[in-house]
Amino acid sequence: MASVETQAHITVSLATSTPRISLSAEPRDPVLLLTVRARRTAARPITLCTADSVLDNGHHARHDGVFLGAFLPLISTSDPKRKIQLHFSGWPNYGSQPNASNNLLERDYLRFETVPGKGEGELSVTHEISLKKLFSHSDLNLENVKAGETFTVRMSPKKLKSSWGWWSWGSLEGELKGKKFAKWDHPDSHGDIANLMPGEKMPDVEGMKREGWVFSEPSDDLKVEAAEAEEVVLEFSD
Repeated sequence: MASVETQAHITVSLATSTPRISLSAEPRDPVLLLTVRARRTAARPITLCTADSVLDNGHHARHDGVFLGAFLPLISTSDPKRKIQLHFSGWPNYGSQPNASNNLLERDYLRFETVPGKGEGELSVTHEISLKKLFSHSDLNLENVKAGETFTVRMSPKKLKSSWGWWSWGSLEGELKGKKFAKWDHPDSHGDIANLMPGEKMPDVEGMKREGWVFSEPSDDLKVEAAEAEEVVLEFSD
């Protein structure tokens, strides 16, 4: 009998279709497209929260992964001290949301994606970056970059998966279709919920499951690793 998979493994890789960046482009036109591809190493698909990770390209009510540090600064190949920082320094204050829905799918600042099982395709997410966005948080200004200068960019190891940590077996269009995503983890073997807040009432897990709720698998059981050759080289042009 085949063993049951208890941990999920994903490999993410980085590529670009725009290795040359025009310094004379319109400020708000996309000049850099960074594509992150996520692949499963086993047959079962998984669905995960992608907020604030390399798989978060926006389309929700908060800042995207680029703003929140999904990519390390671009580093000049001729002078490592010359860097173009893509992310905001610090963490934006979104305030508290005491009335946020327990159904994570109803929170407009979160996003969920499915990574197909091995041999069934991949999840591909593209970040569109304009000249304005490229230099918004950088000490190195556009005027100080010369045509012909090359930089490298990599994904941040700390942002390969979302800080929310939510994931589940199955796909959004398959067994998870029509389900509600609970904010809590599955109870462990002792019946404890790892992310239950102090003073928070223990949910009726079995009752909620019967009503169509899905609980997250343990965050530590989702392993996301970068492909070995994930560095991308970019060249600026006139």
